[in-house]
Amino acid sequence: MLQMESVVSQRIYKYDNVKAILIFLVVIGHMSSDYVSDCLPIRGITLWIYTFHMPAFIFLSGLVHKQYITQERAGLGCKGELHMRWEKALGFFLCGWALKIFIFLTRTLMGQNPFWNWLGEPGIPWYLFVLAAYEILFFLMRKIDGKVKPRYIILGAFALSAVFGYLPFVGDVLCLSRLINFLPIYALGYYMDMKKFLPIIEKNVYRILGGLFLLLSLLFCTLGPFGIYNLRKWFTGRRSYEFLSQFFPLTEPLGWLYRLLIWGIAMILVFSLIAVVPNKDFKFFTKMGSRTLNVYFWHRPLCYLFRTLAVLPNLFVLFGGTYQTEKAGTLPGLAFQGSAWSMAGAVFVYLLIGAAMTLLFSLKIFEHPCSDIMKLSNKLVSFIRSSHTS
Repeated sequence: MLQMESVVSQRIYKYDNVKAILIFLVVIGHMSSDYVSDCLPIRGITLWIYTFHMPAFIFLSGLVHKQYITQERAGLGCKGELHMRWEKALGFFLCGWALKIFIFLTRTLMGQNPFWNWLGEPGIPWYLFVLAAYEILFFLMRKIDGKVKPRYIILGAFALSAVFGYLPFVGDVLCLSRLINFLPIYALGYYMDMKKFLPIIEKNVYRILGGLFLLLSLLFCTLGPFGIYNLRKWFTGRRSYEFLSQFFPLTEPLGWLYRLLIWGIAMILVFSLIAVVPNKDFKFFTKMGSRTLNVYFWHRPLCYLFRTLAVLPNLFVLFGGTYQTEKAGTLPGLAFQGSAWSMAGAVFVYLLIGAAMTLLFSLKIFEHPCSDIMKLSNKLVSFIRSSHTS
């Protein structure tokens, strides 16, 4: 979800198109997650989204981060100049806090009594805090370029992610669980050779296989048993093996293996999505992919409002179904009662609302306050640097 100016001579439209799709899935995932206990189709769609949407953003963040290290070295590998982008790290950190406060205030105004956590972040601001940490971490990693081969760093990151699940006391504290668990995916993107990656991923055979994998995974998630949704707990990257052992047998002794398999599945779907998306400029749609930070910042409070107003249940009733409020949130999905056509109509309109919200927040006017925060961080870092040199 990196939102920054291009420093390369030709922008890779494929990545913007992929990010446009992903931010739409982020919006839909947050709009639907309130009803995963009420409806099997919603449950399946939400699971499918969570299997790859944040791993994909993490991977692309690493890929684009490496691309923008310096203008001279962009796209030529990991050996960029040793330049620490403090303005980016500070900007992401401040955006994370701004979003954290924004969500807390809007939920308080809606009467939802949110919990404030100074040291941890279980909600969506975690991604911005983690990006800030990765900016610093990979500046340090570039100091050992040429001394340690990237494959060893990637394997080490996977090993660290696999082992970290045995530490149940960490959780959301400083977003450490997600920071470590998503680290191998970020490293994989960061060290990916784009000159070799793009020509391979755009071959017709991989496009066909990618489309097939995406379709089969969607069918698996939507047509599978009700309890399969528990897999989502793996893909969030914030749960310990101790917690996951409540839902999956042998998790504590084999958690490291499960973690590797989960990230393997996620990356297959990430590569599948990148393969099927064209590398073309689709005007506003492509531009939307370069403004994902705006959508990410603004959409969540509106999703909370949709839950308060029961938008999906009201749509379902509008299409001839009934929604039993007393059964809402209970397993296994008995709140929505009606025909499959009623649910299909309600979900279709709900998706259109999500698409409209994504388009709305992609407008330039919604670049505030994130663009202002990024500019402020630039000024602060420039001021500090000038003070040190004077």
